[in-house]
Amino acid sequence: ATSTSAATTTTGAVTTTTAVDETAVRVAAASELAGPYSGEWTNTTFGSSGDVDLSLTVDAATATAEFTLDLGGSVFGGGDPDPVVAQSDLSSDGPYAGTTDLFDDYTVDIDGGVLTFTAPDISALTGMMMVVTGPIDPTGFELEYTITHPAGTVFAVGTMTLAPPG
Repeated sequence: ATSTSAATTTTGAVTTTTAVDETAVRVAAASELAGPYSGEWTNTTFGSSGDVDLSLTVDAATATAEFTLDLGGSVFGGGDPDPVVAQSDLSSDGPYAGTTDLFDDYTVDIDGGVLTFTAPDISALTGMMMVVTGPIDPTGFELEYTITHPAGTVFAVGTMTLAPPG
């Protein structure tokens, strides 16, 4: 008698796991936005407006981003303020928090290419909150802002448009 047997071969998919350096991802995303931007802000409630310049620099070695925001015109009804300079540590995930003379405490969050800047208690505005939101990319920023009384009523709304030079 002759006997035959079949060989069974089992194959499995090879699984590889690649660790993603989240800090490098944040630095790369910020680097895409780095550079100078200029444009205009407009308070549509009160009809005031002014120039705006923004500079964003990124230091990949230290995983930090620094922005300088220079608002011209009568900002918060108080004249032309000094430029605002702030840094964010990109080694941690946002939202990023800080404090400036103009905005007091603030947070910045970027999710899916949409920026949300929140200053919850601006002393120059007797404790009103400002929220700035809108899409950002290397071709420019189209932002809208709302300033709200502590009681929740809207005090003012406006826009800010920024584009790279040229």
